[in-house]
Amino acid sequence: MQTYFQETAIEDAEAGASLYDQRLLLLRDGDDLVGAAVHYSESAPDDESGDIERRLAAYAASSHVQGGKLSTGEYASKSLLRAVISDIASRHSPQDMVVITALVLPMNKASRACLERYGWSNVGLHQRYIMYANSLQAAQQALDIDPSLGIDVYHGPVA
Repeated sequence: MQTYFQETAIEDAEAGASLYDQRLLLLRDGDDLVGAAVHYSESAPDDESGDIERRLAAYAASSHVQGGKLSTGEYASKSLLRAVISDIASRHSPQDMVVITALVLPMNKASRACLERYGWSNVGLHQRYIMYANSLQAAQQALDIDPSLGIDVYHGPVA
């Protein structure tokens, strides 16, 4: 996971992002780094559609927690997506129409299943990838994030 982020994910996000709008999130469980994600804005400053597009450029959990739960009792993949969606929500007004996209290789069944589990839809092919999309509001609902507070207020069970 660390090698992929150092060699590929951060550079790809920097190349595609608006200036100063790349976000790298690290997920820790105690002292253990268990996940990382990169997202950025794809909307051009002169975009008149009104939609704000954000790309989930990379998303990975360490192999030792994949499919497993963290000390909070929450699955690592859900916790990581919650962190991403909460961070995106903190950057926008609740009135903004934010669309989040992710490109996934067809052979990456685990990532595809995870996104689908939390309400993302397959919207077609983009080069060699399958593009998934979800609105910020739908993602918040699927991940039990209370949008009225503007922060992630979920507190999972303590082990």
